[in-house]
Amino acid sequence: MQVRKVLNIEDDPAKHVAIRRALERCGIPYIEHADNANDGLDMIEAAIAEGKPYHIVVSDMYFPMSKGGMEVKAGEYVIDELQARGIDVPVIVCSSARMVIPEIVGCIHYNPRNDLDADMREMIEIVQNL
Repeated sequence: MQVRKVLNIEDDPAKHVAIRRALERCGIPYIEHADNANDGLDMIEAAIAEGKPYHIVVSDMYFPMSKGGMEVKAGEYVIDELQARGIDVPVIVCSSARMVIPEIVGCIHYNPRNDLDADMREMIEIVQNL
């Protein structure tokens, strides 16, 4: 599968820009953004209903459940909800916390000193070979 459409769920604008740039440099033409869990899940459902589902979800682990909410471990909620709703979309976690989560493709340890482009390219190649 060629990855062309990605949703990034991230509440930090600077981190979203860094992730977006890395995805663009990996050749991803359609990158959309949600800054909270509920909006992200709604966007995933809407994309499926339109027949244009996301190929990958790149998600932080700590962000609000809804607009204006407090930052919580909403990434786990999103992953659990995707499974509960029967939505089969590969998830890449991009977080400053190192995570091992069996239900996802992999985790990119976000650190401005790391090579985000190379890490993202590696994860996208995994998805393309699924």
